[in-house]
Amino acid sequence: MDGHGSTKLRAAAVEASASASGSRVPDDALVEMLELLPAKSLHRFKCVSKAWCALLTDPLHRHRFAQTLAGFLCSDAGFCKCCRRADRRISITRRRRFVNVSRMAAPLVDATFPFLPPRLQGFRDVILDARDGLILLARFRGHGGDSPGLHPPPACYLVCNPATARWASVPPPPSSSSYQQMLSRTYLLFDAAGDSPHAFHLLRFRLDDLDAVRAVHTYSSAAGVWTDRAAAWRDGGWSDWGGVAMAPIQPCTGAAVANGFLHLAVDTDGTCASAPNNNLVAVDEEGNTRRTIPLPRREVAEKDWHSVFVAKSQGRLHYLMCVRPPHGWLSEEHPLKLLVWVLEDYDAGEWVLKHTVGFPELFDGRVACQFRVDYSVVAVHPDGNWVFFVRHWDRKLVAYDMDRREVIVVADLGELGDELPTPYVPLYTECAALTNKQ
Repeated sequence: MDGHGSTKLRAAAVEASASASGSRVPDDALVEMLELLPAKSLHRFKCVSKAWCALLTDPLHRHRFAQTLAGFLCSDAGFCKCCRRADRRISITRRRRFVNVSRMAAPLVDATFPFLPPRLQGFRDVILDARDGLILLARFRGHGGDSPGLHPPPACYLVCNPATARWASVPPPPSSSSYQQMLSRTYLLFDAAGDSPHAFHLLRFRLDDLDAVRAVHTYSSAAGVWTDRAAAWRDGGWSDWGGVAMAPIQPCTGAAVANGFLHLAVDTDGTCASAPNNNLVAVDEEGNTRRTIPLPRREVAEKDWHSVFVAKSQGRLHYLMCVRPPHGWLSEEHPLKLLVWVLEDYDAGEWVLKHTVGFPELFDGRVACQFRVDYSVVAVHPDGNWVFFVRHWDRKLVAYDMDRREVIVVADLGELGDELPTPYVPLYTECAALTNKQ
């Protein structure tokens, strides 16, 4: 019997025993017991009975319970009429919808974010990052960069909590003329279960044409100001990340917060003889590199087919990588494979191979697919063994169940534009840093 069935039977037995003895566990006592359980168990308990589901979803109590993945914020894009690049149309996000994966009937969030301040004509809000229930958006005029997450200097940033309809506006950092035209990647550093659940930080990396970092700015919601970290970065940034001349942040490769640090995958291939593979770097709220963890090695390096993704699942950092067969030649017998690694020992930097799957199982029999062209990884389930992909050729959001080795179509997507589907985990507690409310 699966875990869900056994959980339901145990809960039913508890209820039957209580009824037979003429007693009933008070709701307050039950809430105190349930708030000690992880999100995965609570999600199963919602299926025990209507009474338990109502208790777990009651607005009076739900802020006390652990939450898990509720769904994805997905964009429906249109084409920008005012600009063209290299004789091709630019696709931009026009509207946004919520794709529910929680099996709850009602939509859990209004993806249009109606509580945010109104935009001036010609301005758009684009999702850049999401962390523990908070969403980071950039508000700017026109279109963004060539890839999701890459953006020009915005008019402002917005950090919001859709579950509480609270938000904060963050002005853009001051910039010199030499950096004015550079595109940026901005990350949200927030940990709802950490030491500072009422503060958030932004880390903005300004990139050159090769995605290499040239300037770093950080923002603290507690201080309310941006700090220029460019000088400190030039003094040791590349060497701290494991490169000699450059160590680009790999686009569309995810990020994760663990131990209070933001973790990113950086590309050191060919830039350092002692570190020929990618590194996982841990960056603190001031932009300092606190840890560099070598990532699992590849036997065959092929940039056109290489892909990585970093996420946190079940309390541990996960790393997904695409690999060729050892001899490098692809065939039906030797296709590309996706490897899922888990960082079992953070202090020792010990990676353990968790799962291996061939591309034909993932992508309708295809021996090979190109990262960011044919497919993108968008999430690893925070409490389960699921990996979520976007299949670009048919515009579908799909989920791969590592336990059952099954691929399930989650939703049909329209034109993606400058946003990939963003995983959303509700946060029902108030964050003091979000001072505005509709």
